[in-house]
Amino acid sequence: MSKRIATLVALLALVAAACGNAETDSSRNGGGDAPTGTASPSDPTRKVPVDQPGVTDTEIRVGGVASVSNPLGGNYGDAFDGVRAYFEMVNSRGGIYGRQLKLVAERDDQVANNQQQVQALISQDKVFAILPVATLLFTGADVAATSGTPTFGWTINPEWAGPPNLFGDRGGELCFNCPAPMVPWLAKDTGATKIGVLAYNVPQSKECAEGIIASFRRWPTAEVAFQDLALSYGVTDFSVQVSKMKQAGVQFVTTCMDLNGVTNLAREIDKQQLDAVQYMPNAYNADLARQFADILDGSLVLTWFVPFEVQDQPEGMRNYFEWIDKTGGARSELSMSGWLAADLFYRGLVAAGPEFTQKKVVDAINSFEHWTADGAIPGVDWTIAHDQRSPVSCGAISKISNGGFVPQYGEPGRPFICFDVEADQLPDQPERKAGEKG
Repeated sequence: MSKRIATLVALLALVAAACGNAETDSSRNGGGDAPTGTASPSDPTRKVPVDQPGVTDTEIRVGGVASVSNPLGGNYGDAFDGVRAYFEMVNSRGGIYGRQLKLVAERDDQVANNQQQVQALISQDKVFAILPVATLLFTGADVAATSGTPTFGWTINPEWAGPPNLFGDRGGELCFNCPAPMVPWLAKDTGATKIGVLAYNVPQSKECAEGIIASFRRWPTAEVAFQDLALSYGVTDFSVQVSKMKQAGVQFVTTCMDLNGVTNLAREIDKQQLDAVQYMPNAYNADLARQFADILDGSLVLTWFVPFEVQDQPEGMRNYFEWIDKTGGARSELSMSGWLAADLFYRGLVAAGPEFTQKKVVDAINSFEHWTADGAIPGVDWTIAHDQRSPVSCGAISKISNGGFVPQYGEPGRPFICFDVEADQLPDQPERKAGEKG
């Protein structure tokens, strides 16, 4: 079991090579009626009888599963907060089709029991849709896919790719070892000429690191001067690796490790006074930044959504702040994932129409060419996202400073930096983009 758990840490780091989505001019940008009331292809106030699992005369009932109990100490249960907040927003405005949205099941898979909990949502709770899914392992993906149940969640598992009814918050396709331009550009921008790459000795973590190394082969902005892709999961002593990186003149360090790993690494970097920037794709955690402000200062962090600290927030983020606060939820990466899951589900319902079914919701979402949750994310093209890599990779970069996060590189109203993944050479400056409406 420990090896299975260890394999997930690279998935958490895959955002280093996360594939964003290009903006389009298509009108099919997220299912018509947004939560704020833009034009809709159907009337969300019209009520007709619907014979579907989880649908009553007054409610549309969904349930989710998260790794609430987990060995990493992660706050994965926050995803439920995001769904509840979004549903409260919709219900305060009258719900949809004369019904209230209800989160009726919040299951804890305890990491090892994902398949059983997904099955229980379908056969025992009889939900219309599964959301959120915020789990370290997604062994129940086949169960969800075979049932045809619309399923929404946190994209860190390869199982999200393929099935048309599985909708990750960053799309479905994950490529562990594909080259991506973000990290080579960051190394170049920080002035680094030599980098170090570390990973655990499990397949996904190793493949993630191999993708980083492949990125520098594709765009050779710096030399990979040190690599160790055979670290034991749970290792706390990085003295040898940091010593070797210091000897090699490493100036930029990137890893495929969990929060405990990168924190212990940062402690050793500080101890040996290695003058290097650490890039941590999975460290957007306010508690972590505060607790380890002294050793993480200057580190770079990636988010696929607009960082909370951005001043000129888009409408989708303003709604998130208002309703996560009203409902007492936590502002976090995981509650944001739950919010996005609920947003996509709601838009699918609107586009499916008053005589909605599970299949109509799935089909409707798969026609969306530019879903951005009202600017919260760069955009997902669901006509290709299940099994194709986006031609454009986007994300938002923040720097840890004085125990907090300071957005970098973006511009007012355009927080994301984007790169052409097929380009032969990196641009001097990335394109700045907004998620816009959708």
